[in-house]
Amino acid sequence: TIMGTNSFGKGLIQAVYGLRNGSGLVLTVAKYVTPNGTDIQGSGITPDLEARLPFLYLPGISSDTSKVDFSRMAASRDHNVCPAT
Repeated sequence: TIMGTNSFGKGLIQAVYGLRNGSGLVLTVAKYVTPNGTDIQGSGITPDLEARLPFLYLPGISSDTSKVDFSRMAASRDHNVCPAT
């Protein structure tokens, strides 16, 4: 049983790589599918039981890749970290 609200439909998994010239490369590396093989990209998952949670704001947390400083990332030794500005 799935409880919640309809999911966003982001079914693609992407890796972000900083390049030496300061630019970045975003590469799709996998996708989410349901156990029966249904692709959720663009449609999401509809819950069996709808329930809403209160909005939670976390300052400084963002998934907006336009704010990623790829030049800092390229200079970093740990290329698994993607610092945001």
